Amino acid sequence: MKMRYLTPMVVILTFLLSCTTLWGSDDKEITVKLTVPDTTWTVSIDEIRKVGSELWVISSVSQNPDIMGAQVISTVQASVKVEVPDLPVKYFITGKTWGWENTEPYTFITDLKQIENDMRSGECLYPTAQRSTDPELVLNKTWQWESTITPAKKINVPNPERYTILLTDEGRIQARFDCNRGGGSYELAAGKLSFGPLASTRMACPEDSLDNLFMPDLQGVVSFFIEDGHLYLELPHHSGMMKFRSVP
Repeated sequence: MKMRYLTPMVVILTFLLSCTTLWGSDDKEITVKLTVPDTTWTVSIDEIRKVGSELWVISSVSQNPDIMGAQVISTVQASVKVEVPDLPVKYFITGKTWGWENTEPYTFITDLKQIENDMRSGECLYPTAQRSTDPELVLNKTWQWESTITPAKKINVPNPERYTILLTDEGRIQARFDCNRGGGSYELAAGKLSFGPLASTRMACPEDSLDNLFMPDLQGVVSFFIEDGHLYLELPHHSGMMKFRSVP
């Protein structure tokens, strides 16, 4: 008789134990918000690790020397959504060069070597294992431009099929710039991608065309990664991210 009541109880306990990991983690938005000397600075979240009983958020600030920014103290921020356990968060920032003290509750370090041993002892939660920098995953596919995100704005592309790229094995890019066609050369390595001079036909596209944004951004690409089937092209100095979907 006891076994008749014990078996359901064992099943319930087993279910609860199996769910412990699921309940201990949840999708959270991790945000780094920082005061910088002027608008030429950006911040990016490079890594999130579970170290002991804390979450360590490793970020970096960098300045784009190619743009002129207003010489006024500004605020920059970066956010990522990631599944992490509910633990106290500790923030580390590298790349700071200005002399005045920031009021944000962050730890500013000159080099990751200062925390390298502790970082290695922890578990990497971001970037996730699903993120890949394998060049083979980029080649010989048509990719459609969906959006570009910069520190200042987000550009959503209403018609991704009008803006496409295809990288061939021969080192050439075939591109569609809305009503125009064109291409050029590219250099591709693990996590690295750059384009040579791009050329296209010169037809007049509709007034809603984004071709005047698409080609210049492509020319500035410095790296890439693939995550959840999407191709992400990174612009220099953390100034923006282009997102592409693959054509079925």
